[in-house]
Amino acid sequence: MPRLKNISPLGALDVPLLRRIVDAEEIIDVTEDQARVLLLQPDNYQPTDKAANALAADLTAQQDPGEATSHDGNNEDAGTPASGQGTEGEDQ
Repeated sequence: MPRLKNISPLGALDVPLLRRIVDAEEIIDVTEDQARVLLLQPDNYQPTDKAANALAADLTAQQDPGEATSHDGNNEDAGTPASGQGTEGEDQ
């Protein structure tokens, strides 16, 4: 079973997924599925054993950091002012 540590700057966390409160700095045993969800919050949970570290590495490898910020260049409204001025009544 993976083990995670609560490193949240908020301290104790109410974790509905686990149906309990996890105290600040507490190390918890979780299932692999639970670890996959919780490790998506790296500011709150830190892997503490080999199984958790392997899951964290797997999750990192699956994420494409450029995907969320990439732009395909096909945004037709990119040149339109946010107020919408300059579009109404213009000849196209």
